[in-house]
Amino acid sequence: MESEAWQSVDIIKNKQGEPHVLQQKVEVYTAGVTEESAGYTKPTVEHRLVPLTELTKNSQ
Repeated sequence: MESEAWQSVDIIKNKQGEPHVLQQKVEVYTAGVTEESAGYTKPTVEHRLVPLTELTKNSQ
């Protein structure tokens, strides 16, 4: 079974000094029948920058 996810790599600031999270897309492979089974991830070449406030606004 295979799916995709985003893994946070680093936190960087843009030119205005606002923190952004650099994320890398990974392919997720599960070894078993359920999502909780042990598996592994494989990084891809796709990256994105996400404002830190977008990732933390729901945790308040």
